[in-house]
Amino acid sequence: MIRILPALALLAIAAMPWRATGAEAAAPRKVETERITVPTKPVDPPGKAANAVAEPKLGKGATGLPPLVAKTRQAILDAAYSGDLGSLRAVMQRNETPPSLSVNEVGDPIDYLKSQSGDGEGLEVLAILTDVLEAGWALKGAGTAQEMYIWPAFAVLPLDKLSPGEKVELYKIVTSSDFDEMKNAGKYTFYSVGIGPDGTWHYFKLTD
Repeated sequence: MIRILPALALLAIAAMPWRATGAEAAAPRKVETERITVPTKPVDPPGKAANAVAEPKLGKGATGLPPLVAKTRQAILDAAYSGDLGSLRAVMQRNETPPSLSVNEVGDPIDYLKSQSGDGEGLEVLAILTDVLEAGWALKGAGTAQEMYIWPAFAVLPLDKLSPGEKVELYKIVTSSDFDEMKNAGKYTFYSVGIGPDGTWHYFKLTD
């Protein structure tokens, strides 16, 4: 006798989810994958980052100087060549504060310059000042808060790489024995001048 399932039971069986058995159940489903290549940035060799620092801009005379810087430089030169320390004082007083003349505190700037001058009157220091300002200049820290026009350029240049012509210019400021001492120290150590891009005279002193 054949038993006939009720229609509702047949419908329930048909609605049940299909489940694989045997080999079909054991076979894993293959998932398609794609290899993604992430571009890598080249790694700079050691020391390259340090060498990426911009070299200082160099110049000579007033050529290439901002107008305010050129004006201050010329005013200092005119005062120094006059031999009148009072004229130099007047240039200093254009600043809100006098230019730095030493790493230490000084009293009256003109009296201090006289004390540092071999002749006792300050004229030797004025001569040094003219030599320094007539040498080549260097712009250091361009575009930063520390931007400065510096005389002579030797104050920021490696002394062991100077050309013969640059050495001739340096010997106008220092003696050969001074230069030998600087090479041993690894840097220029004589007087230098710093003028800001706004024309402010920041210092005239022995280079640190």
